[in-house]
Amino acid sequence: MATRRVLQPTARQVRLGSILRGLREDGKRGSQATVCGELGWPESKLSRIESGRLGISDTDLQLLLDQYGVKDRSLRGYVVDLRRRGNVRGWETDIRSVVSPMYADFIGYESDAAEMYNAQTMLIPGLLQTHDYAAAVLGQHYPGLAEGERRERLEIRDKRREVFDRPRPLVFWSVISESVFRHVIGGPEVMAAQLEQLLNLARDYPNTINIHVLPEESESHGILFSPFVVLSFPQRWEPDIVYFEGFTGTRFLEDTEQVQQYSRLFMRLMMADSLRAPESLKLIERHLDDYRKDG
Repeated sequence: MATRRVLQPTARQVRLGSILRGLREDGKRGSQATVCGELGWPESKLSRIESGRLGISDTDLQLLLDQYGVKDRSLRGYVVDLRRRGNVRGWETDIRSVVSPMYADFIGYESDAAEMYNAQTMLIPGLLQTHDYAAAVLGQHYPGLAEGERRERLEIRDKRREVFDRPRPLVFWSVISESVFRHVIGGPEVMAAQLEQLLNLARDYPNTINIHVLPEESESHGILFSPFVVLSFPQRWEPDIVYFEGFTGTRFLEDTEQVQQYSRLFMRLMMADSLRAPESLKLIERHLDDYRKDG
């Protein structure tokens, strides 16, 4: 079966390319041009495969794995399965007409990740937001958004929470600045419902949804320039990635050393600077009581 050009690669195709690039570089198999020359491929072919811009046939994939000396049957099986699943256009592909390609890619990565580490400085983490809280945030980001698009975006946000109900659910770790609970998004009633949902999610999904609060007095706020997400995948040979979402755009960070820096920062925030989970939930309860009084 011939390789095929990919107009818009799926997140899995990009990840497959990243794994293949890692196998080539870690195994010191030479440059892309060198490998292409040894296999009799056009010089640009491997570059496009590694970037996800060109699909790869099962025959070529097996040939490439042989060329790299990959004998680990688990790794070979995983890569072959990732190629197969990469050709399936999931719901994150269908929503590209509604959200940005990078956000759609993030949803694709999120769907396959084993663990997510989310540090939030200004808002409740997206996966934990109530519908009304998300609607209020959306209204601030996109005032005047057409009702149909607004509804679609909120449906996408709600659907993302299905990762917690998978046979192997996404394990979610969050560090939330205490100041987030003082930002009255949508009004006191919306905030009260939001904080109540945080408590319910933490109790309904023990060991799956883990919430830690960074107290307002913590000096670690000085290093939190923006929120960030670290996504970790179930197989050891698939590298973690970092995702940033801002007002004007989103981006991924894949450089291994930089990703590790963010992973270490998150662990420091969670393990050394934040409240333990029980104390975090008690603090959320106190803020919830304040909003109920205001209501």
